[in-house]
Amino acid sequence: MNDTTNRQSADLILREKRRQELGETTFNTGAQGGALMQPRNGKELMDMANMMAGCGTMVRDFYRGSPGDCAALIMICQPYGFNPYQVSWKTYKASKSADAPVSFEGQLVNAMLNMSAPVKGRLKYRYENEGTENLTCTVTGIDKETGEEIIYTSPPVKQIPVKNSPLWKGDPQQQLGYYSARAWARRHFPELLLGVYTREEIEEAPSVRDVTPPQATGGWAQQAREARGEVVQEPERDEPADDTAHSTDDIEDAQMADDVDPDEDVGGFEDEGGTHWTADVDPDEGNPCSQAWDAGIEAFKQGAPITDCPHEDNMEDAQDWLGGYAGARRAAE
Repeated sequence: MNDTTNRQSADLILREKRRQELGETTFNTGAQGGALMQPRNGKELMDMANMMAGCGTMVRDFYRGSPGDCAALIMICQPYGFNPYQVSWKTYKASKSADAPVSFEGQLVNAMLNMSAPVKGRLKYRYENEGTENLTCTVTGIDKETGEEIIYTSPPVKQIPVKNSPLWKGDPQQQLGYYSARAWARRHFPELLLGVYTREEIEEAPSVRDVTPPQATGGWAQQAREARGEVVQEPERDEPADDTAHSTDDIEDAQMADDVDPDEDVGGFEDEGGTHWTADVDPDEGNPCSQAWDAGIEAFKQGAPITDCPHEDNMEDAQDWLGGYAGARRAAE
C-alpha cells in the first residue's frame, strides 16, 4: 500500500513539474496562426536549437546536427513571429563550401517586410513598361506616423546584374517586385533586414581586392610624378653616381620626360581618332569594388581601345569602367 502511494505521489510531483515547465513557455499566435515557442533566455534558446538540430528531415540539411546554426535562425525568426522550422526551407547556402553564408528566398524577405515595416497595410507595387526589358517597379508604403508616402523605383530590369532564378524569365514582375521591396527597405528602413540577404545579393557583392598600381621608379615615371608635384625619394646608391656617364635607357627616359606636359593626366583618355566622349569622364571617381571596374581592367588586358567603353548612357558605370581601364594601363606602364 505504501509503495503504491509513494508511486502515485511521485507521479503527481512529476506532472506538476511538467505543468510548471510548460507554464513558463510563452507562445506567439501571430498572423501565421501557429503557436511558436519564444525562448526567454540562453538556456531555452539552446534547448530549442538542440531539438531543432536533431529533428532530421524536418529542417534543411545544413541545420541538421548544427545547434549553433539553428539558434541563429531561431533568433532571426523571433522579431517576425515566424516558425523557424518553416523558414529553414526558405534558406540556402550560397555555395557548397562549409563556411558559405546562408541566403534567404526573396519571398521570405518580402514576408519579413510585411510583418515588420512601419507602414499602414502592405506595400503597394506599380509596374511600367511591362513586357519589355525596360520594365520597372515602384514600391510605395504609407508611413504609420506621418501618413507620408515612402517610395522606391527600381532600375529597368535589363540593368539588374544578377538574375539567377528562372522566374526572371517566366515571371519577371514577381522577381522585380521582390527585388524592389528589399531595395525599398534597405534604403528607407535598413534596420528591418539586418543580417538577411538573398542569394542574388550575396553573389552580387564584389570581392575585395587590391587594385593599387605598383609604384614605378626611375626614368619617365619618376619625372612624370615630379612634374605633378609628388614627392619622389631617390633610391640609395652603393656608389656615387657618375654624372658624366648615361646609359642609352637614361637618355631615352630623359627625352620622354621632356615631352611630358605637367598638367596632363598621365592616364589620359584621348583616342587616336580624336577627342571621344570618354575624355569628359573623371576615372578617379570610379568605384574599385564595382563590376564595371573589373570589366574595364579586363578590356585593357584584352587589348580593347578605351573607346569601347559600353556605358555612354550611364555616367556612374562609365566612371567605374574607365577607372579600371586607367588603373590597369598605369600598372602596365
